[in-house]
Amino acid sequence: MIWGDKNVLAVGGGKGGVGKSSLAANLGVLLAQQGHAVVLVDADLGAANLHTITGVTYPEKTLDDFIQGRQRSLEDTLLKTPHPGLRLLSSASDVLSIAAPNYAQRQKLLRGIKNLDADTVIFDLAAGTHTRAIDFFSLAPYGIILVEPTPTSLENAYSFVKNLMLRHLMRVFYHEKETREFIKNATDPHRPGHAPHFSELLTQLEARHPAKTEKVRQQFTQAVHSVYLIVNSVRRPDQFKAADRFVRIIKRYLTLNLRILGALPYEPRMDDAIVARVPLVARHPDCGYARGLRQIVTNLGIPPRASASRA
Repeated sequence: MIWGDKNVLAVGGGKGGVGKSSLAANLGVLLAQQGHAVVLVDADLGAANLHTITGVTYPEKTLDDFIQGRQRSLEDTLLKTPHPGLRLLSSASDVLSIAAPNYAQRQKLLRGIKNLDADTVIFDLAAGTHTRAIDFFSLAPYGIILVEPTPTSLENAYSFVKNLMLRHLMRVFYHEKETREFIKNATDPHRPGHAPHFSELLTQLEARHPAKTEKVRQQFTQAVHSVYLIVNSVRRPDQFKAADRFVRIIKRYLTLNLRILGALPYEPRMDDAIVARVPLVARHPDCGYARGLRQIVTNLGIPPRASASRA
C-alpha cells in the first residue's frame, strides 16, 4: 500500500457546509483519545480552517514551508495541538500557489505523509468534485462521504461519487486514447440527447474491452470495504432513511456499493464549540454527536491502542 501500515482516512463530499472539517477534527481527537498517534491534514488548500477548530491560534509552519523547501521534512512541519496524540499539518497560508499544487509537489507530499511518525492520518478535503479532492479521496483506504439529509447535499454527493468513478475509469484506460475520448464524449453534460448512466457506460465499454471492464466492475463491487457514507445533522429518525435511498441509487446507476457507517445527530452546541476552538467531543464527550462518532469508529474497525504517544 502507498501509505505503509497507516490508517488513512479521507473525508470528502460534494457540498460545502455539511460539517466535513468538524467531522475530521472530532474524529482526530476521538482517535487520539483512544491511543492513536493522529495527524490531521488540512487538504482544503486555499481555504484551511482545521487550525481554528482544533485550537491552534496561529499556524507558525504550513504545508507551503515543506513544499517550498523551507522545512526539510514533513515531520518538522507538523503543529502540536492542545489535544495529546493529535498533530496538524496546516495549509493555512497567504501563498496562493499551494491551492493548485503540481504533480511533483503532490508526490512530495504523499512521500512525506508515508514517512510520518504516526499510525493514523485524516485528510480534510475541499468541497466539490475537482480533480485534487477526487485524487486524494481515491488514495485513502477509508474514504468517507459526508452528507446532510437534504436534496442539495445528496445531489452534490452523487456528483462527487460519479466523478470519483469516472476518474478511476480514465486511469484504467489511460493508454487507450480512443476509449478515453469515448468516455469523455459520452459523459459530456453538454452533449445532445441522453447521457448514459454509468452502468450503461460500462456496458458500452464491455464491447470494446471486456477483460478490463469486468475488472472495473469487480473493483466497484468490492468497494464496500473502502467507500463509506455518514449522514450528519440528523434531526428525525426518518431523515436517516435518506441514506438507504442514496445507497440504492448509487448501486443502481453507478454500480458502486457504499457502506453506511452511521448517522450523527444535529448538535446545537457545535457552533459554540467551533467559536471556543475546542472540538465537540472534547468539550461535551457525552453528547449524542460524540456517542455517534464513537460508534462510527467501531464500525470502521479501527481498534483502540494501548497508549497515546507523541503529543
